[in-house]
Amino acid sequence: MSGRHGSEVDLALVFAVDSSGSVSNERMAMYIEGHAGAVTSPGFLAGVANLPTGRAALAFVAWSNHDRQQYLVPWQVVDGPDSAAEWANALRTAVRPNAGFTSISGAIDFCHDHLLRVAPPAARRVIDIVADGKNNDGRPMTAARDAAVAAGIVINGMPVLEVEPTLDRYFAAEVVGGPGSFVLAVHDEAGLLDAIRRKLMAEIA
Repeated sequence: MSGRHGSEVDLALVFAVDSSGSVSNERMAMYIEGHAGAVTSPGFLAGVANLPTGRAALAFVAWSNHDRQQYLVPWQVVDGPDSAAEWANALRTAVRPNAGFTSISGAIDFCHDHLLRVAPPAARRVIDIVADGKNNDGRPMTAARDAAVAAGIVINGMPVLEVEPTLDRYFAAEVVGGPGSFVLAVHDEAGLLDAIRRKLMAEIA
């Protein structure tokens, strides 16, 4: 079965990853490898296989300013090891966009729009935000969150606490929302890859 767009999927999940000026090239490389490795892991693939249709649509978006979001991997259906490997290879060979400010609200607005207009029809729609700082560009954070949640989208968050040690509290109060939403904090780069794997297993469950 092709990994490209098809009929309805159980889950449409967009990884919306901070590419602002505070994120080093080394950190971005870890974000990329972490998500590529997690999507091709046996645990994640088993989770996809256990979905009613055995299909999940995934995309990876890098973002910074309120008007600067870029697909590193556009929407693709993952339904087994071959399509997962194709998705992971596309991510590993993608080029990082230019850095900018930290507009979590802009990232949510972009992903909200594309989940409804571009992604395959899905029983469940999720935005997965990764960031190491608070919203400092674009419209108010809670306005973007509330609009997405009202549209039936769940927002989960993975704050990286190296720069702002209390960022997890901000995520819990202003970023995440929707049924079953969660915050999975990462304290340093040493725990990043494991946290990404745990996050994906929680999202496929």
